[in-house]
Amino acid sequence: MTASDSDSYHDMVSASVDITNIYERNGIITATRSVRDIDANSRRQFLYNILVNGEESFVTAPIELSAKIKARIPSPSGSKLLVLVEETVPESESESTRHVIEIWTKNGQSLSNRIALSKEVHGKICTDFAWFGGISWSPDESAIVYTAEVNRPKASSFFANHSGDDIVGGQFTLGVGKREDWGEKYTDTALLALFLLNVETGNVRIVRNVPGSDVYDGSSRGGGFVLGQPIWSPCGNSVVYVGWDAGGAEMPRRLGAIYCFQRPCRIYSSSVKILLKDLSQSASSEVISDDPYECITPSDRLARSPRFSRPKNGTSTLAYLANEKGFDTHGGCMALCTSNWDTSTSMIVKDSKRVVVEVVQRPGDVGDGTKVQGYEFPGLFLHQLPRECFTHDGEHIVTTTEWGSVNKVISISVKDGAKNDVLPINFDLTGGYGYHASQQFYGFTADGAMAIVTQTEPNRPKVIGLLNCPLQKNSTASRVIANLPPIAASSFAKKPVFEPGTGFSSRLLSSQPDHGDIKEPISSILLLPNGAGVAEKLPLIVVPHGGPHTCMSTAYVPSYSYLCRGGYAVLFVNFRGSTGFGQAALESLAGTAGRQDVRDVVLATQSAIKEGMIDPDRVGVCGGSHGGFLAGHLIGQHPELFKVACMRNPCTNIASMVTATDIPDWCYVETLGPGTYDFSRFSGPSRQELEKMWESSPIAYLANVKAPTLVALGMKDRRVPPSQGLEYYHALRAKGVTTKLLVYEECDHAIDLVASETDHWINIKQFFDKHL
Repeated sequence: MTASDSDSYHDMVSASVDITNIYERNGIITATRSVRDIDANSRRQFLYNILVNGEESFVTAPIELSAKIKARIPSPSGSKLLVLVEETVPESESESTRHVIEIWTKNGQSLSNRIALSKEVHGKICTDFAWFGGISWSPDESAIVYTAEVNRPKASSFFANHSGDDIVGGQFTLGVGKREDWGEKYTDTALLALFLLNVETGNVRIVRNVPGSDVYDGSSRGGGFVLGQPIWSPCGNSVVYVGWDAGGAEMPRRLGAIYCFQRPCRIYSSSVKILLKDLSQSASSEVISDDPYECITPSDRLARSPRFSRPKNGTSTLAYLANEKGFDTHGGCMALCTSNWDTSTSMIVKDSKRVVVEVVQRPGDVGDGTKVQGYEFPGLFLHQLPRECFTHDGEHIVTTTEWGSVNKVISISVKDGAKNDVLPINFDLTGGYGYHASQQFYGFTADGAMAIVTQTEPNRPKVIGLLNCPLQKNSTASRVIANLPPIAASSFAKKPVFEPGTGFSSRLLSSQPDHGDIKEPISSILLLPNGAGVAEKLPLIVVPHGGPHTCMSTAYVPSYSYLCRGGYAVLFVNFRGSTGFGQAALESLAGTAGRQDVRDVVLATQSAIKEGMIDPDRVGVCGGSHGGFLAGHLIGQHPELFKVACMRNPCTNIASMVTATDIPDWCYVETLGPGTYDFSRFSGPSRQELEKMWESSPIAYLANVKAPTLVALGMKDRRVPPSQGLEYYHALRAKGVTTKLLVYEECDHAIDLVASETDHWINIKQFFDKHL
């Protein structure tokens, strides 16, 4: 590692502003920032308080949060704050951890109650708020609903002393002592249930009137349902939540969940009125008889992210994301639906469902023709709605969606009679990049007068700003309230010196394909170091993203900023199959992987070369997961164009991956097409299917490869087994191709442990330096 490489990488990651939570309470905007600590191989959390007075704002010095703090959830009024703490406690022979919920009152200044949660009640609380997890205050702020692991049945060895409740010899049996998890990143997540806690008495109880509750007492060893994303109804008598099929008729085998947004799920509601009353007593009973649960979205294969408006005249609007038919690809376009909620009965009003925004097949099928980055509205591509997405009058929902290669804040009218009324909200916090920046909406201030947003650009980390409400389509007044400076990531490097907005620039490119059935333009983002093409033409690193149904946006990415600052042009390619360009273009990749996406990347690369600043003899490719899959194809199918490759956990032989990955459906759908994987049963591939999978794999083009190739592997990868990269590495080395292998024993698919992430990116740059 040279000093210049370490210093440059240090600059890029120190400047990164990864916001994990922003909200406003009592006139103070609180933001949590995640920061890399290379020395300690960890991430640190810093809390900022932003005081806003008219046009002026003041940011307090950051306060570091203890690693023991797993969540901070303010109450609706801001008068209370829930802090979830994971602490170590001594036991007889070893140390153990427990969860403690702290309730802070008087606007979060006074610690009023510490509630130690018994391990006899449940297992680990799920704090994965991006998907399964959720912690929500009741409207009257007397109770909390959250998700946690259901305890396993008691099991013991055949040769151990055991109680009458033990399942003898069951400690290694799946469904008893062992449970089926949810794959990559979710190896500790098996069976999640809902739990209610009274913040005064400290009483906590599982919610039993839910789908799949027969597994809670061990009477059933089936899959049941995983429950998550819970919120309270406005009246406080019911909880509304998402239930994922965890081993039922629709999906008998659990498949990987991370980045896989097509797993069957529906929205349910359960009355908890009697349970709440019981929890408020000093000693709670064991018999609870609330009404049976209701499935709110029975006709939707996919439904998630429930959100309520403020009640008005006894009615509230329940909004959620849905897709009636679902999709086989791992990402896809969602519809926005609403139903009316009767606060007096705490139930959905029958036949009140409306589809406010439909699933969009082609950009322009929905909307008023307004274009962003050259594209009309492509549909809703987002995983969840913001927690506070309704305007105060309840007539609009504000959220963020992928719109081409940018993340765009949009406003959607949910008034009666309105349909497909989607308006892009245009603003510019930094002055200069605006229209092509990636922006995100987080929520409203308590009085509803302002919206809290962030903006980022390829050469500028996130800044935090405010928009004046009501939000306007053409131009909304905005201002920056926090431009957070770098926080040093290592004691080894010099202090950070990177100035946001400098060092390199970016431009958006569009390439029109003449191949494939759906001929939507291919969008790319080209990063160029300052002075590009003045003295000599630049080497180019082409970056096809993973997924494949994701999207590279015009956001700051430290690793690629580091490569660009190191003298490389960098090209992000959003080939057809990417999210943010309509469902038809996305699904056009299914069944054509290894062909259509390869030709798309080649076309985008040729378009970048035609810009006149790229040396066509110095083109490399860098990608992870499906991006690594494409890197292998590109050096195999186009060895004359792509001279060097760096792959991270690449899929190289689908035929040998299909029975080892946590997402076998990917292997079928991407190579054989939609409808080729039967989600209702599980069986291995046929001989003909294996042949097709092999033909669609980079290994089929191995004989053509001559490019020096680096392979980086996380040895705990459940998504793309490390055997894929090892197989390819040894095959290349055996044929005399220059190769380098990086092995990270403790990493999974993302290779995102801080020390490993640092090591492999510096290795990647030095490999390009040597061979490109």
